[in-house]
Amino acid sequence: MRFWFTKSKPKVTANPPGPSPWYLRRPEARLKTQEGLWTWNFYDGPTLAGLSRLVSPKGETVLFVDFNCYIQPLSADRVLIWYESGRREEEKRKTPRIAFTIVSLPALVPFEDPQGAAVEMRAKKDRVRFEGGLPRFYEVATTLNEGTHPISPPPEFVELPELLILADFGPAEVASNHWDKMCKAIFAVEFKLHQVTVLPQEWFNSGRYDFGYQWITRVQRDTETGQIIGEGIRLGKFRLDQSGTQIQEWLHKDPFYHPEHGSE
Repeated sequence: MRFWFTKSKPKVTANPPGPSPWYLRRPEARLKTQEGLWTWNFYDGPTLAGLSRLVSPKGETVLFVDFNCYIQPLSADRVLIWYESGRREEEKRKTPRIAFTIVSLPALVPFEDPQGAAVEMRAKKDRVRFEGGLPRFYEVATTLNEGTHPISPPPEFVELPELLILADFGPAEVASNHWDKMCKAIFAVEFKLHQVTVLPQEWFNSGRYDFGYQWITRVQRDTETGQIIGEGIRLGKFRLDQSGTQIQEWLHKDPFYHPEHGSE
């Protein structure tokens, strides 16, 4: 583990997952199990760029993920995968949601033709592809408004700790990619309590940011204060106030951050 944020107080030691493929390129994204080290490889070129493939300690390709998937290691050599779906133009027929999958790494079946599987995955616009793995699935709708809402997770998910998920929120017809406004929220999913709390990121959604150039990538909760700390591409690192919706302070501003692009 390493100190992600370096301000003197409070110190937060953590490495929350970030979106693929960018955060999977980091050494800490490799997965250690009793069988050995599972590593990520990446595709280049116009056809398969953005796909990440998980390679087992035996050198076999066992899992693919596309852009903006999050991977979190769990106990018993399992991983949790999640991604947001249903807001993009090609997904309009689907209910906006966060899709969760728990997979057992030792139970994954290697692909006989990894290249062919990758090509087919991209053609079908799948976000995740694997075989075997004893998967368990669950979804949380993102059409929810601000506040706390009940959920009914299956038993396999109740053991998980609180997850802080970045996703768009609100009615399905709400566009998520306006040039002048966003509808980004943190979904604080508490499986043990059977509830999810939607925290709109008001500072970002109504800020003067370049939404095609700047975005929030990952967040975590400070276990000492309970406040949320996060970071973003071309934004920097920040601490939210007690409401979880506004900036309390910037811990570090990215060199690309410009005051004219966002409120102080």
